[in-house]
Amino acid sequence: MRSPYSLDKPPPSEPPPGVLCPSLWPVQVRWWRRHTPKDKARTCAVCGQGWPCHSWACWDGQIGDAVAAAEQHQLERRKRRAAKLSSGDAAIPSPRPEHPTESASSQRI
Repeated sequence: MRSPYSLDKPPPSEPPPGVLCPSLWPVQVRWWRRHTPKDKARTCAVCGQGWPCHSWACWDGQIGDAVAAAEQHQLERRKRRAAKLSSGDAAIPSPRPEHPTESASSQRI
């Protein structure tokens, strides 16, 4: 999957919220940036292939997958939260009634 980033708007150094493996993000971004064209030439700065080179396309796809998974994860979290709120599960639970033996033992000193 293509990432939402371009040469004019490269991926940020920090992972977007919800990225499932944030420690991998800087590696993906570093290689994405390394495999961009040098100067005005449309050839890759690292491998010299015509740009977009195969490596850049792979890194861009991995970043795109990470962003899509993060968005899906965030969407599912919002849906679960909304379902909890609408079902009343988010209400504050009532205090646990004291068990007769607990109240008796707590009064002993």
